[in-house]
Amino acid sequence: MKGKSPIFSYPKWQKGNTKQIRKKKDPIFTKTGHVTLRGIADRREFFLGKSVARLEHELNKRGYETTRRASTHPGSKAKFIVTLNPSKDRNIIQIQVSPGSKRHGSVPYVKISTSDYGKIKIIGSDPDKYKTDGKETAHLLFRRKKQ
Repeated sequence: MKGKSPIFSYPKWQKGNTKQIRKKKDPIFTKTGHVTLRGIADRREFFLGKSVARLEHELNKRGYETTRRASTHPGSKAKFIVTLNPSKDRNIIQIQVSPGSKRHGSVPYVKISTSDYGKIKIIGSDPDKYKTDGKETAHLLFRRKKQ
């Protein structure tokens, strides 16, 4: 698909409409279980609002062997899903599901640690509600605003 634009034009009968439609979104997981930053960004709401058990089930469907553990940080209610068999095809190392914290505010988020893209944090609010010290190293993706 080299040379093709992610935007396509309407057929002649719809030329008066100036709105453009983007092609199909990238899938979150490839057939082998690999995730891409673009795939997660396109479908970020997939991870928000899901239980730890549901996310673990999704990983297991894609060939990951997982185990759960609670956070060791005092007062944290975060849960971790740790993968036991990451490879070049399966690049998720762990997923942290947090209902919110004193450090970041009462905003739920999911942090995905990958072997090739680093940390990707999907935050369930607007940027103004999320507290940060400005030293975030993760790729931050905020919930999209409803139109």
